[in-house]
Formats: sequence, structure tokens, C-alpha cells
Amino acid sequence: MAYGEFDYVIAGGGTAGCVLAARLSADPAVSVLLLEAGGHPDSIWTRMPAGAGRLFVNPRFNWGFMAHAGERHPGRELYLPQGKVLGGSSTINGLAFVRGHAQDFDRWRDLGAAGWDWNSVLPWFVRLEHFAGQQSALRGGAGPLRVAEPTFRHPSSQAYVEAAVAAGLRRNPDYNGPTQEGAAFLQFSVRNGKRDSAYRAWLRPALGRPNLVVSTFAHVHGVQLERGRAVGVRYASAGQVREARARREVIVSGGAIGSPRILLHSGIGPAADLERAGVPVLHDLPGVGRNLIDHPYLQPTYTTVAPRHSLNRQLRGWRVFRHGAQWVLGGGGPLTIGASQAVAFVRLAGEDRPGLQINFRPISFQYDASGRLSPDPVGRVTAAVCVLRPRSRGSVSIASPDPAAPPNIHAAYLEHPADVDAMVQGLGWMRRIFGQEPLRSILSKEDIPGPDVCTPAKLGEFARNMARTMCHPVGSCRMGTDDLAVVDPQLRVRGIDGLRVIDASVMPDIVSGNTAAATYMIGERGADLVRTG
Repeated sequence: MAYGEFDYVIAGGGTAGCVLAARLSADPAVSVLLLEAGGHPDSIWTRMPAGAGRLFVNPRFNWGFMAHAGERHPGRELYLPQGKVLGGSSTINGLAFVRGHAQDFDRWRDLGAAGWDWNSVLPWFVRLEHFAGQQSALRGGAGPLRVAEPTFRHPSSQAYVEAAVAAGLRRNPDYNGPTQEGAAFLQFSVRNGKRDSAYRAWLRPALGRPNLVVSTFAHVHGVQLERGRAVGVRYASAGQVREARARREVIVSGGAIGSPRILLHSGIGPAADLERAGVPVLHDLPGVGRNLIDHPYLQPTYTTVAPRHSLNRQLRGWRVFRHGAQWVLGGGGPLTIGASQAVAFVRLAGEDRPGLQINFRPISFQYDASGRLSPDPVGRVTAAVCVLRPRSRGSVSIASPDPAAPPNIHAAYLEHPADVDAMVQGLGWMRRIFGQEPLRSILSKEDIPGPDVCTPAKLGEFARNMARTMCHPVGSCRMGTDDLAVVDPQLRVRGIDGLRVIDASVMPDIVSGNTAAATYMIGERGADLVRTG
């Protein structure tokens, strides 16, 4: 069944897809169709920053993928959340806004992504944001996305920043400014106490345009090819398989898991893998699904000496209703916090830029009886330790021609020995910071991993067994010019006309920090590349 013909068909209404739909449809002379497998973010939890825990395992807004842990743990599977809703993961994430380090983008250039070095991408970073802090040539003040430091600052988070400074780190007024290294409060995509996302900042203001059609609960099955050109997509909607034609281009924007999945089900990918999955090979492109990169993550906890040093009690029971009223009436209070509150960007030994991100949360979580994340009943705080530039590489593949079947995801956390060493250094820095005043005196004990896990060997084994995702998968359709590149620096799929991939999957390497900001930038710049041909 044919649905219609448009100038541009965008497969995926996530972080980059919403940016693309808004920017491309700003030209009234073109028509745009945006297809999203999920629905609208019409829940209060998608607006409340502290509501991210309610979205973490919610199948209404989340694909809830499972990833294989690797050869060391053959029976272990890891949960990998990804947004299944307009706005994608920007609708369900922890809201932290971190551009990464300037050298990250210079490395993209060195890996074959010409024109994606720091000086080249900076104008798009500036254009996309409305930063509430000190204006400068590096920060934008007129963009669609509101970026601000938290208005609510828990005293324990302030103690963490002070302790990091006492441990030898600089106090950094803006880690998205001239220097990333140091300790600071995290910046969030929050506007008036409510989540700002790709949907809220870009797509929602564009929904009234007559040349933009947004189709939700539309699961893209694959790209249609004719004589080496993408001419449309097949997708399931309301129990039917439909077709949408693209006069100019098809843009795949399904994210680091969804985009390779769409290409593979289209017959675009490594020939041997497609044949094993029973999918006809239409274009042998060996790099599709390779180079999956994610930030490995550990979440040690500390018990506090008194409940007031943690937010856990404040976010349970009757107190939640009081804070809820505060948030609804004035957009303030503890429900405005993201997943973490404060951060320390720390160098690894022998490196010239931060290789570790150690976040602080004045809260700890547990899974409740319904499977949702909820605050721990005990007063605890969390140190979230992340390796910023891991060397381990995973993959995304398919096992059957059924587009509804879940993909095979190899997560590859800490498979490279250098990543284990980096995580051990991160745990050492965590203990150094948590051992300083004024933080030390409000803590009673280290719960996880615990003081008995103290040698490099024990810490390394703890890290290998406990590493999880920081929910930042990228790189599985990377850009470049070599044989394993999937898209060229203009984000065009190599060897196929009229087809681009524009989302986090095109990153040649992961950025040194949360990936949402860089994904917004890719959407902004990608839209300009599409417009200019």
C-alpha cells in the first residue's frame, strides 16, 4: 500500500531526526515525511527532569534492547535503553549537555571525516543552543535548545565539587568553554525546570507546517532501492506494510542501533552477514554495524551518615507529592535535576586531555517491584565512573529477515586491556575525591565496590564484571573514506545515490562526554548538507 511521495523521507524521529525534520521543512517548497516507531512524548515523566528513572525501562518510550556482554561472560546480557518516541533518547536521557573535547573532532577529521574538525563544527554547536550562562564566542545565545546549570543544587553535590578541587582538580566555570578539565556542576537541556529535547526544541514548533507530515507508530522495515538509488522506504503502521516514496533523498536516522538495523534489513551491509541472516544482498557494504562504541560505566555507591545528605528520602513517599507541587507550580526543586548533578573531568596518566568522567548523584537507585528505577530507601549517593575514549569495539547485526526481530548487539565493554586500566584509574580518582573534605565527613562507608576491593587486579576484575552502558552508543555507520566507512563526510551512504545516514551512528569515534550535544550538532549540520546537495 503506497502512502505518498515526498521530497525527503526521514526514517527515525529521534534526536537527529527531529532536528532534520524541523530544519528541512523550514523551506516551504519541499515536503518532508518523518517516520517514528514510537509515539508522542505526552507523559508528565517526559517533561520532568527527575522522571528519567520512570522512562529507563518503560516499553512505551524505550526500545529496551539487550546486548551480549562478550566472550568473557557468554551468558550475560546487558540492558541497553534507547528512546522509542519522538525525540528519541533526548526524550528519556539524563539531560546532561556535554559537547566533548575539541580534539575529539580533530580526530574525526584524521579518521577520514574531512570538514568535521573542531573549528568546522563549532558554528553548529553555537547555533543549536540557547545557553543561560556567560556568553562568549564559544557559546550560543539564540538557538532552539535551552542549556543551563541546575537551579537546584543539593549540598552533597556542592561538597563533591569542593572535594574534587581539594583533590587537585581545577574549578571549571564552563566545561563546554575553553577547557574541559576540572570540576563543575553539569549543564542540562532544561527550560524553566522542564526537559528540553529534540522534540520540544525543534520538532514541536514545526508541527503546524503543511509541508511536514509526522507519522508515529511507524516501524521502518527497510529502504527501497532501484538501480542503485534509494527511492523510498517500507514501514509497518496500523497493521499494514506501507510504502513512502522520496523524490530527493531518504535519510536514515534511527540511531546507533536502529540505523544499521534498517540498512541491514534493506540488504545493505556485509554480504556474508546478510546471507547468514537470509537477507538478499543488494549492496555489499562491510562497515554497516561495525565500530559500535559506547562509554563503559560503573556506579559505586556510598552510604551517608545522615539521610539529609542524600535525596533518596526526599524522592519517596509523601515528600514526592510536595516536591511535585513545587515543580508544577514553579518549575523548581529537586525534581528539576538530571541523572547526575556534578562532574569531574580527569586526565588519565600520561594524557593531555580528560579521559575520565566521574559524575556525582546525590541519590542512588534500585529496581522496584514493577521493574522501574526508584530511589533507594537507604541514604546513599552515587559516583558514576566513565571511560571517555574506550578502545573496545562492538557490533550490531541481524539474525533473520524479520524486521520486527530484535538485533544482535555485541556491547564490548572493557574488552580492550587499556579500557580496564583506565577504569581502574577512574576508581582511584573516585576514592581520592570522596576521601576529601567536605565530602568525606558526610559519608559513612563505601558500599560498592567496598574497601576490600583495593588492588589493581581486584579493581580490574570488579570493573570487567560490573561495567554497564552509559547509554551512549555511537559509530555503527561511521563516516570516512576507507573501505569500512559507511557514509562519506557528506553523510551519503557509499555506493548508493539518494541515501544518507544522519545520527550518532556516523561518529568515527566517540566524543569525550555525553553524546546528545554532538548528535544535535550532527542533525544541524546534516540538514545543511542535505539542503546544499
